[in-house]
Amino acid sequence: MSPKANTSQLILVDLICALSTLKTDIILQLIKEVVKKPSQIKGEEKSALVDIPVLQFCNAFIQRLPVSALQENFQSLLGVFKESVQLNLASPGHFLLLSTLNDFVTRAPNQENKKNQKDLQDVTQKILEAVGNVAASSLEQTSWLSRNLEVKAQSQISLEEPNVENNLHDHSTVSSVVSASAPSVYSVQALTLLAEVLASLLDMVYQSDEKEKAVPLISRLLYYVFPYLRNHSAYNLPSFHASTQLLSSLSGYAYTKRAWKKEVLDLFMDPAFFQMDTSCIHWRTIIDHLLTHEKTMFKDLMNMQSSSLKLFPSFEQKAMLLKRQAFAVFSGEIDQYHLYLPLIQERLTDNLRIGYTSSVGAQMFLFFRVLLLRISPQHLTSLWPIMVTELIQTFIQLEEDLTDEPAKNNRKMSRQKASSNGSARFLGDIHQNELTLYLSACKFLDTALSFPSDKMQLFQMYRWAFVPEVDMQSCSMISDVMESPRECKPHVARIMDLLKLKYGEPNINDEPTKNCDFPLLDLHSISNITQLIPFFNILNSAFKTQSGRLLNTHNFKSFKNTYPTSSGTRILKLLEEYVERDFIDNMENESL
Repeated sequence: MSPKANTSQLILVDLICALSTLKTDIILQLIKEVVKKPSQIKGEEKSALVDIPVLQFCNAFIQRLPVSALQENFQSLLGVFKESVQLNLASPGHFLLLSTLNDFVTRAPNQENKKNQKDLQDVTQKILEAVGNVAASSLEQTSWLSRNLEVKAQSQISLEEPNVENNLHDHSTVSSVVSASAPSVYSVQALTLLAEVLASLLDMVYQSDEKEKAVPLISRLLYYVFPYLRNHSAYNLPSFHASTQLLSSLSGYAYTKRAWKKEVLDLFMDPAFFQMDTSCIHWRTIIDHLLTHEKTMFKDLMNMQSSSLKLFPSFEQKAMLLKRQAFAVFSGEIDQYHLYLPLIQERLTDNLRIGYTSSVGAQMFLFFRVLLLRISPQHLTSLWPIMVTELIQTFIQLEEDLTDEPAKNNRKMSRQKASSNGSARFLGDIHQNELTLYLSACKFLDTALSFPSDKMQLFQMYRWAFVPEVDMQSCSMISDVMESPRECKPHVARIMDLLKLKYGEPNINDEPTKNCDFPLLDLHSISNITQLIPFFNILNSAFKTQSGRLLNTHNFKSFKNTYPTSSGTRILKLLEEYVERDFIDNMENESL
């Protein structure tokens, strides 16, 4: 993240290193003097700035020195750091100091002299605070009486954009004074540099019995980081990414938790928490660290009452809490929380029994998918009846929505069908909240079917209730024996018949899942139930057998019903990606 030396500059460094008459300490003393007393302004003409190029030379020079030379010239190098950090350098200068310091500490971490170690800690603190101030350059106070900081509503430049780094490191365009309106690219770069070096640097500078000394410094730095994490607007995305990476790396060290635990929990419970993009992977790490470092945190989260979430509207509280509980399990390793399964089962049962809504049901199926990925099959025995029953109830509700006949029972009313707040609009003839529920239920079925049968043996006992496994039209003998084929018809077949009756025969050529590889569903949302027709159509024929053979119709020749070992990893990877994506909400799209 610091300015990189080009080939010509590196050749110059090598030439100077080759001069035996110039000792290392003399070169470091010269660097300190040049930085301390840069060229002065003469009349109207201003000479080229030399402080940053000299620090860039120092950075490349230090990288060329052997460890023994670094240790021998510790005091001279420390003098360069002390003198430079006091100056009003431009932002790239502070980045160079931090990069040089990190390189030195990484290669020569142990200082036997206690005074040297103390001096190193002091200069590390000053350099980090200087970079922290640059990181805060895109923040502003909400009012002159308040200390709360917010992100300036301005476009932010990502370092990944072309030509940004070249322009940034063009010394002819860099002022020697840090402006009060420093461009956002510097704040993003400062956050990114801190994300790369802060955690490991502090771990080396502060020895095992001194870690607590670093916590106040970490708290001061994070004071400038959390405002970026609270802002979920699209224009803040570069800073949000960098800040998430910084917190992810820092949270891996248990001694740091005092500096971020409370704020991370507040962010986790914030209504906008899931408004992010691929940063979700870093938040999985952060939440895992939070729950790992605090032994009772997971149990407290599972026991949390939805009424305590005052930030959410009442009709969303249960669903939003359930989503966070599912994400907590998803953030852990396989079987990390299997000992808490009785507690998890109790919470799921409570949500089904009291205050059930379509939103709660959708999050319930997401939680079920997480459990399939994070809990070994042998531990899920007691949960399968709950998961299967809920899937059956939801498919029955979908069947009632698709039929024109009056419902034979009042199940819709008992499960509080329709919007919880009564204000959402209808799309077609099925409510949007219910469309979300049906999609979530289908994704759970898709996930269960995607697992190799030997890894999901218990589900094989229930599969017949959902997907047809016998071609009834071809097996007339079986059909004649059955007294009431309608009663034993799998739900997928029932739903497909109702969809055909209501919307006509599906157009196979238009199916987005025509390759028929598991998992089938990669839709994030739907606006009409017809978007699920390809899914039901495939499942309606994919598992059918005729005289013990897999049915091989012209429509489904490419379907893969076998799970070789080589594809098992690919399937699990896709299931992970789909679940992670379903946690994510759209970011606030604010353009400037």
